[in-house]
Amino acid sequence: MQQIIKIIQTDKLIILLFLIFLLLTNTYYGEDQINPSATSGYYYLNIADSFPRGMSVKDSSQTYIHGERFLISYFVGFIGHMLDMNNFNIFKIFTYFTILILIILNYKIIKIIIPQKNKGLLYFFLFLLNPYIVRFFLSNPIMINDLVFITSISLLFFSFLNKNNILFYVALLLAIISRQTSVLIILALVVSLTLPYKSEFIDTKKILFSFLFLIINYLISQKYLEISNIDIFYESQFFGLINYFQNNFGFSKFFKFLFLPILSFGPLFFIMIIQKLRNEIFITINERNVFFIILFILFVSQPILSGPLIAGKNIIRLATFGYTILIFLTCLSIKNLNNISKKANIIFIIIMLFWSLHPTFSKIKIFELFSKLLNY
Repeated sequence: MQQIIKIIQTDKLIILLFLIFLLLTNTYYGEDQINPSATSGYYYLNIADSFPRGMSVKDSSQTYIHGERFLISYFVGFIGHMLDMNNFNIFKIFTYFTILILIILNYKIIKIIIPQKNKGLLYFFLFLLNPYIVRFFLSNPIMINDLVFITSISLLFFSFLNKNNILFYVALLLAIISRQTSVLIILALVVSLTLPYKSEFIDTKKILFSFLFLIINYLISQKYLEISNIDIFYESQFFGLINYFQNNFGFSKFFKFLFLPILSFGPLFFIMIIQKLRNEIFITINERNVFFIILFILFVSQPILSGPLIAGKNIIRLATFGYTILIFLTCLSIKNLNNISKKANIIFIIIMLFWSLHPTFSKIKIFELFSKLLNY
């Protein structure tokens, strides 16, 4: 028991040092400095500032999309109104607290999957040092909806690991109120239930409750949109790739578009390829793994189907919704952790440390030139 406590304490010290590194080197944007990678923040801040009235933004498809996700920002506005505080500061408090919850949650998940001493740190740092998760939300605290959604996915995975129904419903509820992408979770549940293997956790009751949560959220959001006089729907978002192929196709631009998620997934893909070449990864076919594989594919497919003109660079952020899923599945699939040497672990972590230095979200600009080359 003392040995286990010692391992955990060592892990926590190392994690704390890396977290301090992120905090000291990160860029922090203010209320009037919403950067192009976080334009949704403009709508979320307006929702909070407009409390208790509806949004005061020009009617458009983007306004409609963000109005459907109003609940979290509306709650921020309620708190700010009650405490007579600046809403941006409320967003910061909520976001930093949620980041802490996400870090603890992902640490617990990886520790459950890989309990051996220091063996899980490499995979935890794949999450912690990803430039589009902790760094991104430290820079852009108004983007709390995306953060809550990513946290809900980790909580969903945790509920499968522990077969905990309450955590499952909490995760689902958080996903639904934070993003319309939650529909893909319900789709993955339905598909998984129809596949020919024994269902131990997914059942009809969960799917029915999922639809119930979705319908209730839809009705509430429609009432808010009505109050806000927002009615321009966003059906064009669903056909972006088709329209792109028909009217604006360019091979070079499309290739760059498909390449962009590598900026988030690069180190993870590199480690997975090495382990696959060394025959160290074996995916077990069971209910949990199949469900999350389907969910990952759906998350990555959604921005691709929107196309370069609609999704643009947001493909990185949107594809990253499935990033932690891929980390967890990789951890579950490793056949022999002892094949990864301590030296290799250190080299990989150093690479990830440099990879985290995103020119927009960190003060260290060593990749600024590379970023300009990818600007299209």
